[in-house]
Amino acid sequence: MDYIDVLVVEDDPMVADIHQNYVNSVEGFRVVGMVDNGLKALDFLRKRPVRLVILDIFLPGLDGLGTLERIRESGSNVDVIIISASRDKATVNKTLQAGAFDYIVKPFAFDRMKAALQAFCQVVHRLTEGPNQVDQQDIDNLLLARNKKNVQTVLPKGLNPNVLEKVEALLTKVDKPLSSVETAEAIGVSRITARRYLEYLVASDKAVMEREYQEVGRPINKYELTR
Repeated sequence: MDYIDVLVVEDDPMVADIHQNYVNSVEGFRVVGMVDNGLKALDFLRKRPVRLVILDIFLPGLDGLGTLERIRESGSNVDVIIISASRDKATVNKTLQAGAFDYIVKPFAFDRMKAALQAFCQVVHRLTEGPNQVDQQDIDNLLLARNKKNVQTVLPKGLNPNVLEKVEALLTKVDKPLSSVETAEAIGVSRITARRYLEYLVASDKAVMEREYQEVGRPINKYELTR
């Protein structure tokens, strides 16, 4: 299988791990590197070219916008998806003008990144398959594929993306399955609340649940992220 190689540029290790898990969960994509600033990203790309960069805006040293501009100046065949907490219109405009493929605002649900990656995959295939010449219909279809993110990116009613991100970050950090009680205690929510988020992750194929049987009493449901 041919994979689309991805570089993650994020200075928060826990968030970088979440991005890596998300990307690797989408068929046809794999993370081949993770760095924590723009200069390291440019150095990585010189040594190990990739097709796609997941890039934060707020980075030490060379920020995300500067990194994107340097990537464009290099003329390399690499696209960039921005994932940032910045909602500033000027920043969003500059990144899009600089050629970002997509812009995702933190915090976000897995489906939003999955939609962006699938749209990118469609564009790549349309640009690499078939004859070298395209007509207007081909171009229209290409632009439609780029902008097609027709998935549910809104969480079910009652779920908060910030809490979801905390649950995923916790499951990413630990090296064993956790129960709803353990999750609740770790992030400071009720057991029922923790269970709702854990069950949502299972329903979204982001986590798996297994029953741990006790010598006495009922079995305990334990959850871990899909590897």
